[in-house]
Amino acid sequence: MEPYKNKLLATSTSQAEGVCAESLIDRFSNLPEGVAHRILSFLAQIDLARVSCVSKSCRKFNLSFPSLNFDAMPYANDMWERLKLLNYLDRFLIQRGDNKIQHFRIFWIFLGPASSFSNEYFRVISWIHVAARCNVEVLDLELYMCEATTTLVLPSCLFLCRSLRLLTVDLKFKLFQTPSLTSSTTLQCLKLKNVTIDEGLGQWISCSCKCIKELWLELVHGAKQITISSSSLETLHFVSCYAYYSFQNPSGNFHLNISGERLEDIYIDWKVIPTGHSISIFAPNLKHLKWIGTLASRQYLEKLTCLEKAEIFLHPRSEDFSKLFSVLSSIRSVKLLVLNEETTKAILSFFLSSFFVCFVYTFC
Repeated sequence: MEPYKNKLLATSTSQAEGVCAESLIDRFSNLPEGVAHRILSFLAQIDLARVSCVSKSCRKFNLSFPSLNFDAMPYANDMWERLKLLNYLDRFLIQRGDNKIQHFRIFWIFLGPASSFSNEYFRVISWIHVAARCNVEVLDLELYMCEATTTLVLPSCLFLCRSLRLLTVDLKFKLFQTPSLTSSTTLQCLKLKNVTIDEGLGQWISCSCKCIKELWLELVHGAKQITISSSSLETLHFVSCYAYYSFQNPSGNFHLNISGERLEDIYIDWKVIPTGHSISIFAPNLKHLKWIGTLASRQYLEKLTCLEKAEIFLHPRSEDFSKLFSVLSSIRSVKLLVLNEETTKAILSFFLSSFFVCFVYTFC
């Protein structure tokens, strides 16, 4: 009986050792690089740093990871922790060398004394230089800059980067300096949000962005006029800055002029008190138009003969019917027209009032 117990104990011990040995196998290091990168994509940058300490293979996967997300939000109110994060991210970029960057997101909050702001701003700009050197494809910048006179000046090397396809900039209404006209770019999609712009932005897009296909201008303000003429643009998404043009600068006129023979899709969210503002669109091959909000003082739309679908979701006033009629006349060849309740009521109200006037005139 005793030999049997010893044999059973030895068997159990060997099985346990086998389980431990099996559990210590580093399966992650043996994964293909693409699969490992997919798994790592669910982790924050600080967690990726911890993973890289596990093994040489994990460190290699981390340094070759093509998507970077530098997020300072957890340290927004702690300048010293933010400084430590800055130092780590600087070292990380040096260690990863010239490895390809496909997507780079920088979400940074600049809080603290002026000296700290200058230091952080310089280092963030240096990261953009690195992104250009590493042939970045998608760059997403969301920057909270508290200095009142701050202007974001992006390095010219970014626009000379031939791999850059998509650039997104959100500055929380700080000034975005228009790049030089000599900064010709192969950018295909530009998204500006919560940005103060100057008068030269439209000219730069028209002259230097010869490959642009998609343009988003959301809550941009500062310029009195945006004029864009593009032979490559296919999609325009425009959201007016209601607070600026209706309250902060109500007397200033704003004019949006868009011209593009390849334009197929236009979305306009126009919520501005109609005093001196105008919209002019030349898009002979437009297929889809969506206009929500209000009408401008003047709108000039070429006869859109190729239009397949138009969605007009306006809030017209009683005195706006002539403007509304002008818009509807311009899209009269559309195949599918969708109107919201307010627009439909405005049309019916006008025709009923016109019919009543004619009736009274005829029988009185």
